[in-house]
Amino acid sequence: MKEAAKALRQREDITVRRADKTAAFVLIKTAEYRQKLDAILSDSTKFERLTKSPTDEIKKEANDIISSVNAATNAVHIPPIIGDYSLGYLYGNVKTQKNGNPLHLIISQTPAPTYGLAKRLNQILTPYVPSRYSLRSSTEFLKEIRDSPGTGTIASLDVESLFTNVPVDETINIIMDRIYRDPSTPQLNIPEVSLRTLLEICTKKAPFSTHKGQMFRQKDGVAIGSPLGVLFANFYMGTVEERIFSNIRKPRKYARYIDNIFVQAEDEEEVEAVRRMFQHCSSLNYTVEFSNEGQLPFLDVLISKTDDGLKTSVYTKQTNLGLCLNGDSECPARFKNTTVRAYIRRALTHCSSWQDTHKELDRVTQMLVNNGYPNRLVDKEVRTALDRWYGENERPQPHLHEKIKLYYKARMHARHFEDEDALRKIIKENVTPTEADKELELVIYYQN
Repeated sequence: MKEAAKALRQREDITVRRADKTAAFVLIKTAEYRQKLDAILSDSTKFERLTKSPTDEIKKEANDIISSVNAATNAVHIPPIIGDYSLGYLYGNVKTQKNGNPLHLIISQTPAPTYGLAKRLNQILTPYVPSRYSLRSSTEFLKEIRDSPGTGTIASLDVESLFTNVPVDETINIIMDRIYRDPSTPQLNIPEVSLRTLLEICTKKAPFSTHKGQMFRQKDGVAIGSPLGVLFANFYMGTVEERIFSNIRKPRKYARYIDNIFVQAEDEEEVEAVRRMFQHCSSLNYTVEFSNEGQLPFLDVLISKTDDGLKTSVYTKQTNLGLCLNGDSECPARFKNTTVRAYIRRALTHCSSWQDTHKELDRVTQMLVNNGYPNRLVDKEVRTALDRWYGENERPQPHLHEKIKLYYKARMHARHFEDEDALRKIIKENVTPTEADKELELVIYYQN
């Protein structure tokens, strides 16, 4: 199998890419793959060709601003850009679930000089994001709709290519107004002109290379692969929401996870009215999907209208091939255990009836066994999860000590668990917190 995979990767006429939102790989003709990338890059409103690498100039410009910011205040520290850097790089994952198999363009900024800076700016600015209607997870969504009646219309709105189409200049202006001119937000001890310039450097000036070795920059929209992508999307969408619902009545239920919006309204016309308002008040396009026979998928939740209210269960896409981290993989055992527990936990949190829970646990068990996990391990984890799930509200909660985390980067090999046991023994026998209400937690991690 490995030899066959290597042989495929060595063929110049075939490109191996990941499928978008699916744990699978796609074989695509190299000529077709490159043609689709070229078509995306031909949009001169989004991308600009460069003749030389600007990484040194970007590093110097950013460091000059960072130095002045750090010298002016001790409240916010931005690490300077140190070391050698290169261009980001572009690739595309294949959208197998859509007609024509278009590419989901990703521009990785990991090797670029702005990557660390963008991560730090994301940390600083995240508390300022308008989050009244924003979801952080499927769990929050389930809490949002748990007591909703099963009447009216349920639908989802989808923003077409949100990251690529977020207006960068307008969003930066929104961020500046939110931070420096909104009396409800805390003061940020960074000069406005400095923050604005740093955001522009990380978004409009970040360079990347293509499959042809050409150099480009994305001058509008935010690259999927930038640490600022989700931040800009939520800033823009959150502000648009506040503007809209200050002028019209909010539907019975409204919630958004980045570019996916759930709406429960009186009828389809009210949903369409919301879509038209979003279309009018933003520079984005929106599509709507109404429930089919009373059922609507949203995130990884399948919502069903019933006389007793909205029922929920786990939603699995038709393109899902039932693949996950293989049970025979050479990796720490806790990674595999976590994989099993995550699927079981989702069945318990997402399914609102025992019938659906039982059905999902059967599906998950079969899928995990198909991926090399022993039946006895899966059955044990299911029993443990069920005991904990149905007993956690009955037993008293133990007093939790504040944890002091010690991180250790280990090297992966076949007998890695012996190294882990030895390290834990050393820490346990030789290291003790000075405060009685604290305890040590050793976090061992691996990098490939």
